[in-house]
Amino acid sequence: MNTNHARSTLAVYLLITIIGTLSSLHAAVIEVASTSGQKMNVEIISHTASSGNVRIKRADGQFFNTKISVFDAVSQEKIIANAPKELPDFTFDVSNGRQRARQGNSAYMQEMTISTSVKVENRSRDIDLDQTNCTIVLVGRNAKRYANRAYDWYKILSVQKFSTKLVAGKSSEHELKAIETVYDQDKDSSNLGGWEFEGYLLVAQDEEGNVIATKTSLGQVGITTAKDPKAVLAAIALSEGTETNDDLTPRGR
Repeated sequence: MNTNHARSTLAVYLLITIIGTLSSLHAAVIEVASTSGQKMNVEIISHTASSGNVRIKRADGQFFNTKISVFDAVSQEKIIANAPKELPDFTFDVSNGRQRARQGNSAYMQEMTISTSVKVENRSRDIDLDQTNCTIVLVGRNAKRYANRAYDWYKILSVQKFSTKLVAGKSSEHELKAIETVYDQDKDSSNLGGWEFEGYLLVAQDEEGNVIATKTSLGQVGITTAKDPKAVLAAIALSEGTETNDDLTPRGR
């Protein structure tokens, strides 16, 4: 492994560890009671809704793993309200299938059907993925660029949405509506244009609308747009048919 990369990875790991430690140090101390009436003051380190697992820190500094069911109803409400809201380790696997066919008797005009499927996997062992709303933007590129580079811009071919909610260790699969486009496949000065499928931008948002993850196969979008939540929200708000620059900002703006 590259030394600089290893140092960078270690620094990020240490930063995450420090942040997590500080968060636990400043967690609120609450009084809870077991179903038998035994009371104690604790900090809630984590709570997993799907399994009912709770990790607590007692006033004496000891950590314990238990089930939320051992506490009375009022305490359970306190635990849920005071548990840190952690984002699980979840990933996207996007698959784009392409089927080409000649348009009529043409030797150069191609009809392309693009099918898209998305697999969402919650890799966390003890953190559930709450309601997550996803938007995928499928993008085409002007084929006329082969004849004239001045025509090199993009177009929103499709904007589709789906939602998921995953307990720790589970996954979900989503088949999206297939779309069609037509373009001239000749890569020379005779090219008549059309829109060749170029790639996608996939965005995940929490229930409040905050961007919590992005994935893209579009180079410039990954370099610039995906790093700016405002630009991401603007991109997924575009209408189908909008012509854009390579960073998905509308042309002429």
